[in-house]
Amino acid sequence: MDIEFICLANSVKEQGRCVAGLRRDNQGWFRPISEAPGGTLFRPTYVLDNGEQAALLDIIKVGVLTPRPEPHQPENWGLENKQWRFLGRLPPINVWKQLQGFLVSGPNLLGSRTDSLDYAAVKRNPVRSSLALVEPSQVSWVITTSTRGYRQTRTQFRLAGVLYDLSITDPNWRQRLADLPWGAHPREAAGLSSQERLLFTISLGGPFRGECYKLVAAVILL
Repeated sequence: MDIEFICLANSVKEQGRCVAGLRRDNQGWFRPISEAPGGTLFRPTYVLDNGEQAALLDIIKVGVLTPRPEPHQPENWGLENKQWRFLGRLPPINVWKQLQGFLVSGPNLLGSRTDSLDYAAVKRNPVRSSLALVEPSQVSWVITTSTRGYRQTRTQFRLAGVLYDLSITDPNWRQRLADLPWGAHPREAAGLSSQERLLFTISLGGPFRGECYKLVAAVILL
């Protein structure tokens, strides 16, 4: 079976990637996973037949085997062992029209107003969705140190008035903010004008120390 989707995340996950997007058959979110622990994708899986990595707003066709839902990630599908096909890219003029109907208005984000979910509670009551698209307000960027002692790029933003503070796992956006020093920085520190709009793809990560953390898996610039 083949699934076509609009890529809305190709984010860092351990030593590999997590790819996700919206299906073109109106069946909602889709996350292809591997047989590796946590379903992490490694090269060349996410390299398309045009030689490029799956990128934001690419339209991609992949072969899948069966759904492989987890309590914290119901959108997971196991992959066939064949190369992903590049079908085109969503034209910039069509991005807002295509995506606005999927925006989550808040204030709840992936079922709560917190930055993470208790994994034991999730196992008892699986989440309805582990992916969401939002248009954040009052965005700032925060450079700090992770619990493992590494540089961590985060963002603070509001959704319907509720403040969220999440790690950014979008590798391109991490690179864009790589020169910022430790501390908090305004939205404009990323070189954005007031006319440019941001969308975030939010993903619920796998369990870590008993929690599933919400992550900014992609920053989409309109």
